[in-house]
Parts: sequence; C-alpha cells; structure tokens
Amino acid sequence: MLRPRLVACALTAVVAAATAALEIPPTPRTYLSDAAGAIPPEQSAVVERELAALESRFGHQVIAVFLRSLEGESLEDFTVRCAEHWKVGRKGLDDGIIFFAFTADHRMRLEVGYGLEAKVPDAVAHRLLDETVRPAFAHGDFGGGVIALAHGLAGVFSGEAPPPRRGRRRGGGAGLVVVMLLFALLSAFGRRRRGGFMPGYWGGFGGSGGWSSGGFSAGGGSFGGGGASGSW
Repeated sequence: MLRPRLVACALTAVVAAATAALEIPPTPRTYLSDAAGAIPPEQSAVVERELAALESRFGHQVIAVFLRSLEGESLEDFTVRCAEHWKVGRKGLDDGIIFFAFTADHRMRLEVGYGLEAKVPDAVAHRLLDETVRPAFAHGDFGGGVIALAHGLAGVFSGEAPPPRRGRRRGGGAGLVVVMLLFALLSAFGRRRRGGFMPGYWGGFGGSGGWSSGGFSAGGGSFGGGGASGSW
C-alpha cells in the first residue's frame, strides 16, 4: 500500500522539477545580450565590437549573455542547455564560446564548444574567468570584464599562455591540482536537462543589449559541457 504512494510522490517531484526549469531564451542576434541591464549603452557598443573582432580575426564565435538570476536553477545545467539550443560556432568546427553572467547571483560561466576544448581546456577557461573577468566584475565594471575576457581569449587563440595567477601563494600547487581535477570531473559528469523556449518568458530585457537584431548569426556549432564556472 505504501509503495504506490512513494512512486506517485517521486513522479510528482520529477514533474515539478522539470516544470521549474528555466526556459531557454531565443538565440541571440548580437554578440552582447544584456537582459540584466548591467552595461551602459556607450560601453556595450565597445563590448560588441571587441567580441565581433574575435570572429573576424580568428573565425571563432564568442558571445556574452547577461541575465538577472538563475531562479534556483543549476548553473551548468542551464548554460549547457542554452549552448546546445543556440548552436554558437561554425558547424563541423564547433568553435563557439558563450560567456554567461547572472548579476543577482554573482555567478558566471564560460561554455566552450567541442572544437575549442583542446585550445581552451577547463583549466584555461577557469583561469580566464578568475584572472580577467573577476577583478572587473568585483568593482561593478561588467563591460570591462567582458572586454578583458575578449583580450584574454585573443591571446589564447594566438597561442599565448593564459593570464598568470594573481597573488599566488607558496606551497599551493598540490591544492590547485586537486581543485582543477575535481572541477574537470564535475564538468564531465554535470547533469544535462533539455528545455524549450516559451515566448515572452524573458520579457522586459531593457537596458543595453537585450535580444535585439544585430550582426551576429549562430553557425550551428555543438557543445558538450566543456568550460568553467566562477563567481565574484
């Protein structure tokens, strides 16, 4: 008599969890999509140009997306669902990168396409977030953080070493290796949930950027969960 109740409760919980998952916004049409209104209009134009320049110079599509909150959703689950749906990067080359920032949660993530995972492995992605984005974000300079990330990625694409760590402590090498290994395992085995887009769900973008028409067009790239997460 008890087991059917347990099964019913479990099914109800699964349905509720699936229903609660954030809906995926429409595919961005600009390199910068600022639904959180985090970047002033005059600076957003600079960010747009910096990201567009990466595609012009290297062919790799790199976009930045600012949202207000995850609403309790798992960061990695949501961003990989968006990446799989938007298909940033060239088809067959899978060389897209998406930077996500959730301003109310102070969380960020870099999703790296299959084709760039060798050039931008998880450890390098984490270094870019920690050393180029976090310092600017910590001072409220969101546009400056994305511009610094664009410059850092340009260096990596050119074959340069990733930015050096700041204030590195002696004797911390072993701990760093452990952290990187754990992060790699979490990235590899992160849960994946798929979802559709509900028109109007992400209404009221406002501010600079948003999902307005622009010069970006996704090329059909694929993602597999490679990248890094961080906070500020």
